[in-house]
Amino acid sequence: MDGVTFKAVDEYAMCCVERLSHEFTEAIKENLSQICHGAQKSSRGKEMYKYGETIKGFWERYSSKPDNTKIGMLGELLAHIVILKFFPEFEVVSAFFNLEERSIKKGFDLILFKPESKNVWITEVKSGQLHNRGTTCTTTTDLLTSARDDLRRRLAEQQSNHWLNAVNTANAAILNKVDYKELVIDILEDEGALVAKKIAHSKDNNVFLVAALFHNVSQEIQEPTVSRFSQRLEKAAHFKSSFVLSLHKGTLKKLESFMKAEALRHA
Repeated sequence: MDGVTFKAVDEYAMCCVERLSHEFTEAIKENLSQICHGAQKSSRGKEMYKYGETIKGFWERYSSKPDNTKIGMLGELLAHIVILKFFPEFEVVSAFFNLEERSIKKGFDLILFKPESKNVWITEVKSGQLHNRGTTCTTTTDLLTSARDDLRRRLAEQQSNHWLNAVNTANAAILNKVDYKELVIDILEDEGALVAKKIAHSKDNNVFLVAALFHNVSQEIQEPTVSRFSQRLEKAAHFKSSFVLSLHKGTLKKLESFMKAEALRHA
């Protein structure tokens, strides 16, 4: 993709959005409805799910949020686009918008499904700007560590609401015609059953950890930083299996300005 560099090695990948190219903004336009509503709703072609209404809904949610939440929303949006474009082996089986209210979704950030192995992957995206006195490498490590620890805690919680939300969003997001919809829901419900029995553990789950850093791209994230984190994560065996993705983009301003301009254009 023009303006984007991407490299995947074993259990980790690195992606840098060097500039907000026309190809990248077109990818946002083409996929925003599916990202926000899920494939099932976006495929219906109804006006409320089309791009114009969706970008307005995104901006309405975004513009009212505090700065930290805004960074998180844009980081998650980037993660959606990169996964859709560079990880064809995964299907996104969740939606960005919350089902019950005009806010961002509660629960797991993304739920992915790999049809070849028939496995569900729980995804956590941690986003941020350069930490105080930190470097791009130390900040990326901090974000990945936060994603790891957050999922370890939540996947071990005997809290059925996480899985009820996951089932609901998967049911609403996955196309009815695909042959794996019931399998995904069964997997999520089985994990919910472990919660009900008070025996859920983080090791039951495959996880996809994402660090989305917004900072000058001339200060590159070094590959050994991501590689070492991935190796340590695998060795620690906190999860059934894991994948690590490092995202790097410059400031939020151009992406934010693009989303605002598009919302105003469709107002």
